[in-house]
Amino acid sequence: MTIDRYLLRLWLGPFIGGLVGVLSVVLLARVLKLLGAYSDNPEVWSLIVSLLVLTMPFFLLQIVPVAFFLSLQNMITGLQQSSEMDALRASGLSYKRMFRVFFVVGAILWLGLTYTGTVLLPQAQLGFNNILARVYAMKGAISFAPQRFTRGLGGVTVYVDGEDDKGVYHGVILEDRRDGISVIYTAKSARFDMGVDSLLLKLKDGVRLEGVGSDQRMLAFKRYQVSIPAPATSRKIRRSGDHVTTMTPDQLWHALQGSRNGATTAEWNRRLILPTTVLVLIFFALPLSLTQKRSGRAAPMIAGIVLLIVVYNLQLLLYQQVNEGSFPGWTMWFGQGMLLTIGIFLSKRAEADRLPKVFAYFSRRGG
Repeated sequence: MTIDRYLLRLWLGPFIGGLVGVLSVVLLARVLKLLGAYSDNPEVWSLIVSLLVLTMPFFLLQIVPVAFFLSLQNMITGLQQSSEMDALRASGLSYKRMFRVFFVVGAILWLGLTYTGTVLLPQAQLGFNNILARVYAMKGAISFAPQRFTRGLGGVTVYVDGEDDKGVYHGVILEDRRDGISVIYTAKSARFDMGVDSLLLKLKDGVRLEGVGSDQRMLAFKRYQVSIPAPATSRKIRRSGDHVTTMTPDQLWHALQGSRNGATTAEWNRRLILPTTVLVLIFFALPLSLTQKRSGRAAPMIAGIVLLIVVYNLQLLLYQQVNEGSFPGWTMWFGQGMLLTIGIFLSKRAEADRLPKVFAYFSRRGG
């Protein structure tokens, strides 16, 4: 048990660091993309936070196996380079005994990722789609044709002379009859943004006229904002059954039984296969990490990255083919099984110190 705790400590730091680091980068990239387009609307900030939370299940499914595998590679290579591996083997410990704790860790991660992929991912995808629709609406889902009257906005009529390349309208006239009284706004310029539940008309340098005849009142303004209800179409709520990627496990299973189309079959298998990647990669960690003394860590890490590219591209290729109906669903499992078989074979060869010569060659090249 002491050796198990020691190896876990060596592995845990790089695993958490890699997981947090990569997750931070991908989330930051998503934030910058959204803020670059919608930062002018203050309401978008709270929605962006919600979007980032809802993207976590998808990113965890992709990143956790990678972080687990690369941190395991880093630990094994470190032990090899410092001769600790030789000392452990000289004391009678086999590779299988040394790293048995990581099979337990891999099984725990697999169970967690399976729950994430089958239950949390579709829920998060549904929420993500609904919030993203609201964020896109804030950019201005409604546009106004120059020199034409736009009606159908709940008693509001809008006229604009033109629009510049920054989305600012010029020569704006707005008539509001929602309360049964005509209120007219004229402004030199205006921006039209979508709020969460309303269309925000941000007018600049204009006049507000209310009433008629002797009861007419006029107000000059530098800035004025008018809020009107957003059209119902911009607030359409999507439901879990609308698409296979947002279906609950029960809904997807019933859809699979009722109609075995490519999209349903591909989605069902994808949710179950992605978590098993962590179990496949664990068998490649040892054979791809054993190096000659003082040969450096570059070659094992490069080999590991190449393997990850192969694994994920093979999964994506088979998913696309099944989704299009070109391949049956079992081919996705065949691809995963083939990778697992190769990993087990190489792991057994490493245990017997009989790795293929090509591994020794790349080990020397790494120096």
